[in-house]
Amino acid sequence: MTHSSAKAHALQWGTGRPVSALSARPPYTSTVVLEDASHLDALLGSGVAGPGTTVLVPGDEPSAEPVRHEPTGAEIITWQGSLGEPGAEAGLHPDFYLQVQAYSITPYLSVLGPTLVRITEEADFQAYLDDAGRALDQGEFSEYLTHPAVQLGDLSALGGGPGEDGPGLRLYVAADGTVSVSPGGAPLGPVGTPRDELHRAWQEFPDALGAVPDSASRARELASRPWTGRYLAALGAVREAVTRGMEQPRVSGFGGRMTEALNGFAEPSDRSATAPLLLHNGERALIHHPVDRRTVALSTDAALAAEALLVTGSAQEAARYAAPDTVDAVAAYFAGIGLPLTESAEPRTVTEEVNA
Repeated sequence: MTHSSAKAHALQWGTGRPVSALSARPPYTSTVVLEDASHLDALLGSGVAGPGTTVLVPGDEPSAEPVRHEPTGAEIITWQGSLGEPGAEAGLHPDFYLQVQAYSITPYLSVLGPTLVRITEEADFQAYLDDAGRALDQGEFSEYLTHPAVQLGDLSALGGGPGEDGPGLRLYVAADGTVSVSPGGAPLGPVGTPRDELHRAWQEFPDALGAVPDSASRARELASRPWTGRYLAALGAVREAVTRGMEQPRVSGFGGRMTEALNGFAEPSDRSATAPLLLHNGERALIHHPVDRRTVALSTDAALAAEALLVTGSAQEAARYAAPDTVDAVAAYFAGIGLPLTESAEPRTVTEEVNA
C-alpha cells in the first residue's frame, strides 16, 4: 500500500465520504478499522470483507505493504495508535501519520500534519453549530477547518445527508467487539454479525446519524438548521480553493453576495449539499461543484452572471442583475459541460428576451 492509498482510506473512513481513488466493490465494505487484532478472524468470517476491502489491524508499527487474505481477497495492513481518541495519532503507513483532534479545541491548535477533526462530545457539537451559524451570517469560515491538511469527520451525520455512508463504505470494530461505522457510533451488532444484518441495522438510522452518539438530540438541532449541508459543501469548497492558492475566498450566500441586489433572494439551492458554489475574493472567482469537486475559474463579469443564475434559478431572471449576453453565455457553457447553474439549464430564448 502506498502513502497516497493509506491517506485515501483514512479520509474515506474518517469522513464517511467515498474517495474516487478507491474502487468500490459492493457488497463488501471498503475500509474496516479494528481496535483489537483478536477480532480479525470473526470479521473475515462475517462476509463484510472481500475484493476491494482494506482491513486495518493494530500492531506494533505500521506496515508498508498489505497482506492479501485468502480466500476473501481482502487486504490486511497493520496500523498503530488510535483513530478514535482526540489528541491521539494513528500511523497508517511508515510515511503517513494522521492526527485526531476534538472539534472544540481547534481554535487553539496549529496544523502539524494530516488531521481528522472529530465531534465526540456535546461541546464539540455546539462549537460546530456556532461556527456554521457564523459562516452563514458573516461569511467567516474556520481557518483551521479550511486548511488543506484538515478534514472534518462523519460529515453525513452533521447535516451533509447520508450520501454513501454506511457499512458498505466503512466499519469500526471497538476493543469490546462492537461493530459500528465510526468510534462512538450506534452499535450495529457484535463482530461476526453477518453483512446483511449490519446493513439492515444501519437502515434504521435517518440521515446517517447512527455514525455519532446522541443522534436523537443532534437530529433536532440539525432539523432546525436545514442549511448545514450547504455549509459543509461550502467548507469543502473553501478548502479546495485554498489548496489552489486562492487567498481569503468568500462564498456567495454566506455573509452576502457579490451583487448586493441579490442579497434578498432565497436561493433555490440554499439547502442543497450538491449544488455548485461561487467563490470570490475581489481578484479571482471560481465555480466549485461539491460532488465531483470540479472547479472552473471565471472572470469578474462571468462570476456576476454565474451568481445571478445560481441565486435566481433562471436565465430570464438573472438577466435583470447581470449583463444579459454574459448570462446567456455562462448558462450555455456550464450546461454544456454538465454543470448547470439553474434547474432548467436553459439560456433565454430570443422570444423571452423580447418579452422581458
